[in-house]
Amino acid sequence: MDLSVIKERISIIEKLEQDNKKSKELLNSALENDKAYTQVADEAKSAARKKKELRDAIYIQEGNAKLAEDIRENLDEIKTLREILSVELMSFYEKNKTDEITDSDGEKRKFKFNVKLMPKGAKTDERDDLGRFVDPK
Repeated sequence: MDLSVIKERISIIEKLEQDNKKSKELLNSALENDKAYTQVADEAKSAARKKKELRDAIYIQEGNAKLAEDIRENLDEIKTLREILSVELMSFYEKNKTDEITDSDGEKRKFKFNVKLMPKGAKTDERDDLGRFVDPK
């Protein structure tokens, strides 16, 4: 793949993103200027606030607070484990040149890579031992 083709594709993507941004601004302006829409939107916000208040009251009950904390901890652990797994699968691919593994249940599983271009002016591309981006502070 020629680098000029990649550069051109990046330019096209950035132009389309700018076009979408302008179009979304126009649509949002049209919504904000519609009285019926704004009235219903305000009612929906009020209902959402009431729903949040009720949910929060239920969450702070003794047993539910512990469940919510357990869920948060598990989600953090899952995120970390997925980041580690991603690095391990990249390493596995580099060594074995295959995108298929056999899991602990004996099932064959395929994996895929998802590459993203860092935004312009990204502050860092430094990573820790697990392959996660780190803050250069």
